[in-house]
Formats: sequence, structure tokens, C-alpha cells
Amino acid sequence: MFYLITLILSLFTFSLADERLYTISPKEAYNLLNDKNVVFIYTEDKETYKKEHVPSSINIDSLSLQDIAIKNNEKQKCNYLPLCPKTAEKIFSEKGLTPNNFYIIYYDELPNKASYLWFLLYSMGVDDKNLRILDGGFKAWKNEGLPIESGDEKPRKKATFKAKPRYEVVASKQEVLKHVENYQKGIDDNTLLIDTRTFLEFTGRQEMTDIKRSGHIPGAKFVYWRWFAGKDTTYKPFEKLQEDVKKLNIDFNKKIILYCTIGNRSSFVFIPLKALGGKNLKIYTGSWYEWGNDESLPLEKEKFRER
Repeated sequence: MFYLITLILSLFTFSLADERLYTISPKEAYNLLNDKNVVFIYTEDKETYKKEHVPSSINIDSLSLQDIAIKNNEKQKCNYLPLCPKTAEKIFSEKGLTPNNFYIIYYDELPNKASYLWFLLYSMGVDDKNLRILDGGFKAWKNEGLPIESGDEKPRKKATFKAKPRYEVVASKQEVLKHVENYQKGIDDNTLLIDTRTFLEFTGRQEMTDIKRSGHIPGAKFVYWRWFAGKDTTYKPFEKLQEDVKKLNIDFNKKIILYCTIGNRSSFVFIPLKALGGKNLKIYTGSWYEWGNDESLPLEKEKFRER
């Protein structure tokens, strides 16, 4: 009887999160709260963090990282990594992080804030086995009645974060442009370019702040990032995502390049595609912020990729 009860409980816990999708349930995460190697990271702004957060978690605002990248032209300077390795090393070392920590990353409303930090850590060499997103975010944690605290961040002892950049998971403007040129010439270069923004952004019907042009990169396939999100969970169930990817005709035999506006939304799609078996996945980190502002580059509006 005891074995049966334990089995049922374990199955229930597993149903709350699927490690194949790099998520972890609130209850599983809570059991790791006192593990010194485990780091909880809240990806919202400082004021939101101070209001309430998971006990002992640290605060790294995903949007502020994007601001640093844009202000310092980091992506273009460092082969289109989300941040230059030296910048990432400085930020993470001062936060007391190392590549060997186990990370539980959580968010408030928008899961792409957590997925962006997941991708940043992964691009800097952290093993994906050590990267998890809190399933359902902070809301799910609170719904479970788990402890919270408020106030300023408690600094961790400064550590040494040595980056081992994964350049193979990012695409440059030049790489994307080469694909576009092939597409326009009718040459199949075994590449699938995916736009993860909204339909209005993709078609050019929505103007973007601080971006000169609207539309999408020629030949891009529209795959809205929220199609991968669950109702009360970060992602849809693994098996459902398998069905959806098949229906969307996303071929893992191709090189797949994802983009959005600055990298947040495409990172949210990168994770399940990787979990589902994608081997040659990249994010064009310059995304529409770079492409839309470069008037020398081609664009499309009300046109759709047929495959």
C-alpha cells in the first residue's frame, strides 16, 4: 500500500512539470530550496523582486540584460552571442554564480523572460542538465502555498564564472542574409527561418517602437511563440508539442534559425524545439531590432512561406 501511495504521488508530481522540457514543478523546486548548489533566479525588475520572491533567490532582470546588449552593441561585437562573454562573466561572477550551479529560473507573467536567461546561461556554457524553468512561474509557486519573502536581495559570495561560449547556437546577420539570398534565388539551403513574433508584427501591420521598418525577413515561416505555452504551465505537455511541431511542418533535419524582436520570444521556442530533438538550432539574436533598422536589408510584409 505504501509503495502504491508513493507511486501515485510521484506520478502526480511529475505531471506538474516535465524535465524533458527543462521545467521543474514548484514542489520539486521547493525540495531543493536549501541545497547550496541550487540557485533560484527571479527574472523580473528590482521593484517586483523586492515586493515578493522565492526565499534566498537572486534577481537578474532579463530586460536589463537586453538593454546592456543593445546599448553596448554586444551581439555584433561578439559573434552574436546574447552578451559578450566578458560581460556575462562579470555579471554572473558578481552575483556569486558558477557554470556548475543548478539553476531554477522563474518569472511573473511572461515566461520568455525566464527562457531568455536560460538561453543566455546555456550560450555561455552551462550544461542544459543544470538549467530548469519553474513550471508555471512564481504564480504556480504561490498557488502551492509555498514560502515567499520580501525585501532586498541577499548578496551571495562573489564567485568565478568562466564562460565557454556556444557560438553554434547563435546566427549572425550575415548568415541570415545568405539564407535570404538563397531563398530569393530559389536555392534550397536546408534552412528554416522562423519568426516567433505576433501575426501583426509578422505581416507588418504593427509598427514597432524604435524600429524604422515593419514586416518580416523574406522567406520566414510564421510560428507564434505562445503556441508552445501551456494554460497553467510554462509549456504544453511534451506529447502535445510533438503533435504541434509535426503539424507546423518543422523539420529537424534542417538548420533552424529563430528570431523575434530582441531574442526573448525566440528563446521560448528554442527550448522545446531542442527538447523535442532539434540538433541544429540557432537564434538570430540581432532579430528584428537589427534587421528592421537596417534599411539596406530586404523585407517582406503580406507574404507567407508555403513550407
